[in-house]
Amino acid sequence: MNLTPEDRASVCSASQAGRDPHIADYGRHGREKVWHLTVAGQRAVAEGGDVVVRPHAATGERAVAAGLAPHGMAVTEVITLWGGPILDWEVEVDHTIDKVRRVVSDAVLYRPGRGAEAEFLEVDRYTLSLPRLALKLRAYETYSQATFHEGERGTIGRTKWLWRERYPHSALFPVVRLVLAGTDDCDALDQRARALQQRIRGIRPRVDVAALPRLQRQPSTEWTWRPIGQSDEQAQTQVA
Repeated sequence: MNLTPEDRASVCSASQAGRDPHIADYGRHGREKVWHLTVAGQRAVAEGGDVVVRPHAATGERAVAAGLAPHGMAVTEVITLWGGPILDWEVEVDHTIDKVRRVVSDAVLYRPGRGAEAEFLEVDRYTLSLPRLALKLRAYETYSQATFHEGERGTIGRTKWLWRERYPHSALFPVVRLVLAGTDDCDALDQRARALQQRIRGIRPRVDVAALPRLQRQPSTEWTWRPIGQSDEQAQTQVA
């Protein structure tokens, strides 16, 4: 999370006014301060009741120490650039498929449109190999096709889509928005997108990709995404 000097003053002021003087702290990414909640800060947020609390949520201190600050900052930047159309969001969202498989979204964005209540956001800073990036996108495909049986074992019951239990107001499986970053060279990012498309050819969910440098130069109302998965029409026929 990046804070302006005014924001930092507000954080410090709020911290000093609270019961615990250390609800927020910062680590460093190069010369830049990266602010985060401490354990006391997470507890204060939980007591406020405005944010869903995750029982095993790690502190920002651990994330910064593990070198995850650049990735977290990139995800936050995309969300804040997107702005108005987003009603709410969560980061690092676990979508468990079964006892051994899961896909963890960098963020889930709640925004109206296309018959879905949410969209999945993935940001790659040139840190994942193409095979690993393709594997993660394929995990979304697995999640989109996962079902469960409702009813006691041995009864007729009903088979339901797993993802629709999580996103009941969606007629379509959420689109996966992949933002490629890690360099200002848009040509290199475009080449990476084309190579990735070859690796996920035939993937069932809708997957759209964009280069972060381009998004940074345009208002979100003018953002263009390149589809590298199925269209909504194709996806519709598979989840109806």
